Amino acid sequence: MNWKDKVAIVTGASSGIGYETTLALAIRGVSVVLAARRTERLEAIAREIGTAGGKSLAVTTDVGNQKDVDHLVESALEKYGRIDFLINNAGSGLYAAVEETTPEQIERLWRTNFLGTFYCIRKVIPLMRERETGHILTVSSMAGVRGTPMKGAYCATKFAQIGLMDSLRRELDGIIHCTTILPGATESEFLTAIENPKARHIDYSGKLRKASEVAVVILDAIEHPSARRITQQFGITLAVLNAFSPDLTDWLVEKLKK
Repeated sequence: MNWKDKVAIVTGASSGIGYETTLALAIRGVSVVLAARRTERLEAIAREIGTAGGKSLAVTTDVGNQKDVDHLVESALEKYGRIDFLINNAGSGLYAAVEETTPEQIERLWRTNFLGTFYCIRKVIPLMRERETGHILTVSSMAGVRGTPMKGAYCATKFAQIGLMDSLRRELDGIIHCTTILPGATESEFLTAIENPKARHIDYSGKLRKASEVAVVILDAIEHPSARRITQQFGITLAVLNAFSPDLTDWLVEKLKK
């Protein structure tokens, strides 16, 4: 792929997978529009990219606010005149039993994880349709393939993301590529930022991957478009087993914990 002169919006760009993806794109000559809520952090990343000779634009954005998303996309167009890639990566987590989850908590997750994805997609589709090219990538989670204890609210938003992307892919029928990225547990700030009201110990299945490794998968998915990319071998195994028999998969996961 000729990366030069391409433009990408990356949400949740201030840390973890978003940060690593932003750097990887910038190194290849992509003009990157950085979106997140932390202005100082975004500006520091923009300076880092600029020092390395790359191009970027930092736009403070709460993706759960539609007006912020409108401003993000309009700023990207004003600066660069086009959007080739949208990478929906912004997200937040909650570690709590369903019965403990408050309406305020699940609404907060829903705004960021699902509505933020929806707002961004809806805003860029007409632009990509007009040019008859583009690629929308959404960083969901293996939690959207298989529910796990204490993550009911989070899993619900990730299942919804996957359903949205699957429907969108069929609607756009190859005119605009649509890819869902399904990471497992990843070494990033996300793990320490998860809202955990009862300070429970959190177990993760499989080996933690580095955020930079997930970024490699994202860039490969841009070069070689496909419907889904699972970033960990253990995740592929779980997805296949769970589709065949959720009961068997429950049993196997519990055995592996012992």
